Amino acid sequence: MEADIQTIYHSPLCSVHNFLCQCIACSMSAKEYQATFSIAFIRKGSFGFNIFRDELHAYSGLFLICKAGYEHQVRHIHDIPDQCTIFSFSAENAALLTATSGSLSRFFRNADQQSILIKATPEMEFLHQLIFLELSKPRLQQLWVEELMTTLFSQILSTSETDFPELNKKQQIHYLPMIENVKSFLYENYTNDIQLSKLAGMAHVSPFHFSRLFKKITNCSPYEYLLRIRLKEAQLQLLHTRNTVTAIAFATGFNSLEHFSAAYKKHFGLSPAAMRS
Repeated sequence: MEADIQTIYHSPLCSVHNFLCQCIACSMSAKEYQATFSIAFIRKGSFGFNIFRDELHAYSGLFLICKAGYEHQVRHIHDIPDQCTIFSFSAENAALLTATSGSLSRFFRNADQQSILIKATPEMEFLHQLIFLELSKPRLQQLWVEELMTTLFSQILSTSETDFPELNKKQQIHYLPMIENVKSFLYENYTNDIQLSKLAGMAHVSPFHFSRLFKKITNCSPYEYLLRIRLKEAQLQLLHTRNTVTAIAFATGFNSLEHFSAAYKKHFGLSPAAMRS
């Protein structure tokens, strides 16, 4: 496959590669060897991932986990170039990760299954977004970015989000890019008051149609997706800053301390103050 693959981070923890597909015209790639255990987040596009006789239907918003030591091929669904963030691991670190895989342990024990797709939760996508932004900065805070990475890997390997909708070609070509644009807007503006009509207008559909499409693709309503981004950022600030609970509430888009505290406790099972202590 023709691709621009840039290594944007390397440490004993893992290597991170920015994969930008350049192969728009081809339908099926040549066979490629999977040399290392990897976790890839699909940022853009959709493709068929073929290994032996199986094909996984991958699209943006999913994580593709691949064991080492197998050949695969990629089949392009349409002419939108795929973009992925690929985290690759040494054999030693891969063994440590898979030993704590939780609900994915069956996948790692199954010698006949080489790859699996995981549906990214709003929290996982937000963590990926933070990592990708940190890696683009000229002065990298290595300890912080690796804290974000280990949090992300832990969430991925303990997830049960292996069920996600099959999308037809029209949905992959037209709806996926639309939803990805809206999610990017939410990442950049989650501290602001956002109206459903604004998001629907970005997608050029009615609010009702947009809500239905958004939930089909993300498994969340637009409001729930936004709320979970805010709560994840609040959790990070509670654990890693000395900001007051009130300051964190307003900094993450909540309009009252009471609303923030109630939403936080409902989601995490602990109040913000209890989480910090």
